[in-house]
Amino acid sequence: MLKSLARFSLPLLALLAMNGARAEDCADTSFSGVAASACVGARPNNINGATAETDFLATTFGGSWTFVGSTDSTGFGPFSSNPSGATSGTLNFDSAVSGRIVIGLKAANQHSFYYFDLTTPVTSLSFDTTAGIATNVRGNAQNLSHAILYAGSPLPVPEPASWALLAAGLGVIGAIAYGAGDHFVR
Repeated sequence: MLKSLARFSLPLLALLAMNGARAEDCADTSFSGVAASACVGARPNNINGATAETDFLATTFGGSWTFVGSTDSTGFGPFSSNPSGATSGTLNFDSAVSGRIVIGLKAANQHSFYYFDLTTPVTSLSFDTTAGIATNVRGNAQNLSHAILYAGSPLPVPEPASWALLAAGLGVIGAIAYGAGDHFVR
């Protein structure tokens, strides 16, 4: 009896472990109207606008970043409502946002960051699922806890002198490579 129980329970445990081993991918969540240029996640733990988060965004997306606010703040921060408790929804902003922004979405004990470079102002962003943030062992998306808005500084544009120096450097490298090659004279 014990042998037959072990024979059936080990494959069952292996199957359960495989179902719970799925890692979330931020690309599983998409936005309608405006697509995110990049995303990072799912990452463990909470998000709350801490310096470690803005430092991570600077390392990941370049430039400097500022915490603007969260949907779970008093008055919903820069948002007009909190779509928490759902696996999809719309983030409505108090006023139109543009430029470099990151939306952080948190569900269960994980979060993902979504980078947007908005050339035209938007007043809302709708996401289709929280599956790119957190799922349970059955693969079901978990409810949104809160969203955070971060604003990025404009990235610096190289000055013409930098471009000229780059072109001169490439020219020197090309001349050296040309001089080192075998040349046939007829």
